[in-house]
Amino acid sequence: MIRNRNSLTSLLIVVVTTCVLMLGIWFMLTKTIENVIEKEAESEAVHWIEHFVAHLDSIETLVSSGVPDQKQSETIDIAVEDSEIFLFKIFRPDGSTAFSSDEYKTAQVTAPLIRDSHNEKARVVFETGINNVATLDGRQTPGRPDVYVEAYVPIIDKQGKHVGVAEVYIDQTEMTASLKDGFSWIALFLPIFSAFIFLLPALGLLKESATAKKAKAEAEKLANFDALTGLYNRRSFTETAKTYFEDFNSIGTFFIDIDDFKKINDEYGHDAGDAFLRSVAHTLKSRLGENAIFARFGGDEFVACIGDVSQEELQSIAQDVLASVAKGMSHRGQAIRGHVSIGLNVASKDQSLSDMLHAADIALYKSKNGGKNTITFFSDDLNDEFKHQQKLEKLLNKAVDETGLELFFQSINQPETKKILGFEALLRLRDEQGAIIPPDEFIPTAERLGLIRDIGKWVLSESVKVAKDWPKDIFISVNLSAVQFEQGDLPVFIKDLLHEHDFPPHRLEVEVTESLLIGDDGSTHKQLAAIKSLGVSMAMDDFGTGYSSLAYLWKYEFDKLKIDRSFLVGYDQNPKKLGKVIGSVVDLGHGIDMYVTMEGVESNKHVDILTGMGCDQLQGYYFGKPMSLANAQTMMEVAA
Repeated sequence: MIRNRNSLTSLLIVVVTTCVLMLGIWFMLTKTIENVIEKEAESEAVHWIEHFVAHLDSIETLVSSGVPDQKQSETIDIAVEDSEIFLFKIFRPDGSTAFSSDEYKTAQVTAPLIRDSHNEKARVVFETGINNVATLDGRQTPGRPDVYVEAYVPIIDKQGKHVGVAEVYIDQTEMTASLKDGFSWIALFLPIFSAFIFLLPALGLLKESATAKKAKAEAEKLANFDALTGLYNRRSFTETAKTYFEDFNSIGTFFIDIDDFKKINDEYGHDAGDAFLRSVAHTLKSRLGENAIFARFGGDEFVACIGDVSQEELQSIAQDVLASVAKGMSHRGQAIRGHVSIGLNVASKDQSLSDMLHAADIALYKSKNGGKNTITFFSDDLNDEFKHQQKLEKLLNKAVDETGLELFFQSINQPETKKILGFEALLRLRDEQGAIIPPDEFIPTAERLGLIRDIGKWVLSESVKVAKDWPKDIFISVNLSAVQFEQGDLPVFIKDLLHEHDFPPHRLEVEVTESLLIGDDGSTHKQLAAIKSLGVSMAMDDFGTGYSSLAYLWKYEFDKLKIDRSFLVGYDQNPKKLGKVIGSVVDLGHGIDMYVTMEGVESNKHVDILTGMGCDQLQGYYFGKPMSLANAQTMMEVAA
């Protein structure tokens, strides 16, 4: 009897202990779930409020008046429909109610929706800045979810200022049920170890929630900022600028591009290139200060805007940036030096951001084409020049694609007999009205656009093609650009061209200027030697305008020396002195077995003087201006 009683007591103790333990576990489970729900809801409420403020124009106006305008109403509707938020209220700093989404659904937007009632929780949250979150049971309240969270969160405007408090109601019924279903079996089947077992998934859930929150923050950061430099990306810069412009009367705009950035990557490596990009970003931020906004637009382009700054101040800041970047930086023991080009513009804040950036970009374009490492301010004249360049680029691209280029020809004559010895092929481009654009205007543009290699091949091909039908004793002379030597295939191209047209090599002459030879690493010399070995004649063009290095004449084994026309331009003013100079150059050429051609011959007097000096060939307007192929053929027929 006693044994049965003791057994019953033990059983009762076990049952009671088990029940107490299970109740304790359920209590802990409930509290843990409640904490998780509150933490998750608090995070969601804060994020929702931040998202709501970011997309709602003039939140301060809504807080003060309680009356949303049409655009705000649309934002409110979207915010409520696309979230777990089923109700929210907005309170003023003193705790008075400004707006309620519940009453908003039935109220007229032309008058305040809420009477002047005060909420003590809202007032405390505004003063302390600390969120107030509680989980509530809504089963006894009509129109409420079974489980929901009430969260009071400060409202922070886009400038970081507290302007009010939001009370957000979040439906957590589904999440609560999911959590309870996931953990209830532990309390039922493993009461002894349930507390220990519960902690693992609970901590896992909390960790997962924290990880998700962190990942969400990282995703938002990546969506708004450049990962390498930490500056705004293009999209977020555009959005930020809209608000930024409101505080100023005028805006100064920087458009910055790193000069020859590819060379930095090629020479020092991409890690060093990234470090240089970060260095430029740091320089911008330090020189322009906290009142400016910055962005990396991709690649090696940066943009910055600063409010209420004069042209003189903007120029001074830009010069500081230019000088700071030029000092270079150190990366892993390497000194890395580079430069930037800068385009500047100052405009009224009423001008659109795209127009501001376009103007600064035009100025940058001028800086890049003006030698780089320079600063250019936008102006109307610069805009006209840019439009002209765009027009020229379009014209060039179209001419290359549709073979719209032309060749003109200028004769090269024998001094005594004035017999036609050959023609120099001269490239021409016409505008839409048919007027000829000077070569010194479109050739640099063609080089910058990377078209000159194709154009050069076309000139060579077309020159050989037309000269093939000329008299056998007349040669064709073609100018070569430095770009044509970059790939190293020019000798092969000329060899194949001569073979294709069965054109005698000695009837082709190629002209190069001294600038092509300066800084030659040996590649140009090798290619010129290969071209000469084909039997093609080589001429040093514009001799006397550069360094006029005598070393080039014998090192590259030129066949002809062409004296620049500038000597004859000054001859009439100082014939004695210039005559001696020209005569010396002629004697020099003959002394190293070179033919000598004088350019710029414009009168019979010039012909007589140069003939007396022993010039081998003459070229200039006296014999004929550059002419079309048809006129050149007529000239040859008349002279025959």
